Amino acid sequence: MRVGVNYPWFDYGWDFGLGPAAWRGGRTTPRWADAVDGHLRHFQRLGISVVRWFVLADGLTYGIDADAPAPDPAAPGGWRFDPPPLSHECLEHFDELLGRFAVACADGRPSIQLLPVLIDFHFCGPGARPVQTHEPAGPSGAVEDPRWVKQGRAEAVIDAVKRQQFLDRVLEPLLRVSGRHGDVIYAWELINEPDWVTGGWHSHPFARPPVQEAAMRAFIEDGARRVRQAGFKATVGFASARSLRKSGIAMDIDQFHHYPGGARWLNCGEVAPGRPCIIGEFATTPADVWPDMPLQSQRVLDRLRLARDLTCPLAIPWSFLARDRHTDWSPEVERDIETFTGEEPSVER
Repeated sequence: MRVGVNYPWFDYGWDFGLGPAAWRGGRTTPRWADAVDGHLRHFQRLGISVVRWFVLADGLTYGIDADAPAPDPAAPGGWRFDPPPLSHECLEHFDELLGRFAVACADGRPSIQLLPVLIDFHFCGPGARPVQTHEPAGPSGAVEDPRWVKQGRAEAVIDAVKRQQFLDRVLEPLLRVSGRHGDVIYAWELINEPDWVTGGWHSHPFARPPVQEAAMRAFIEDGARRVRQAGFKATVGFASARSLRKSGIAMDIDQFHHYPGGARWLNCGEVAPGRPCIIGEFATTPADVWPDMPLQSQRVLDRLRLARDLTCPLAIPWSFLARDRHTDWSPEVERDIETFTGEEPSVER
């Protein structure tokens, strides 16, 4: 079994493309550029061979200035968005990242591949303006800058015409760039945890997600077709095995995230019989208890061994750089990963 890592971003929403000037301090290169080479070498030493990384995330750098989402006057709480072409900076940054992966694998060094995630489910949430401007000053001395919007881009998934524009103008160019470095792409993930924004897939029966199932299914199926035509495998990161099964979506590589909270057992083989099914996320903190293991055996090493025993081809711990209740990335976690990958037979990647 291969072991990956959820990077999952250096700056959520602005790892690719130019983020707000007030945030990036005049830089025209992403902040990860200074650190990623060392990180990749570190992962290789640990035996990690797949890096999962969010590309557009909530969409902050995709559609700015006049192209930014705007409140819909005809639907209170709604947002209008016309998908523009992806910026050349975003494509350049993505190409640069793939080049760094290629260099990391050169000269007989261990293989390490990228699992890019096109969008996060937050992409479809209500818009928010996180940047403030002091011209003109409001009552508090600053007002929201409408040129920068997080989220608010659900129409790129919901509306059939805009969905095609989005896939034509964003996914297709990224796939063309990927084709120049095909060996370093593990697969293309179309969306992270769509269940949180899709009707019928959400775990709460009274939730009112913004995207109907038919629209999300069309987005995934059309995106997967394009990924396959470009010569790559397609995947979607479902938030749970339950929602993956409920959706009926079949990918080249099925994927679910496992945060059992002491209530759900791991069963990779029965989630998608006959197809590879990976664990795209699982907590590094022992506080998220796996009930199929004793309380004294909740280390990352124990979790990796169980996933291997259940014939999972890849498991990806959460996370290297994020800061949340599921993350406890520590020297002990890294020792666990190194121990596990040292147990695995050497295979062609």
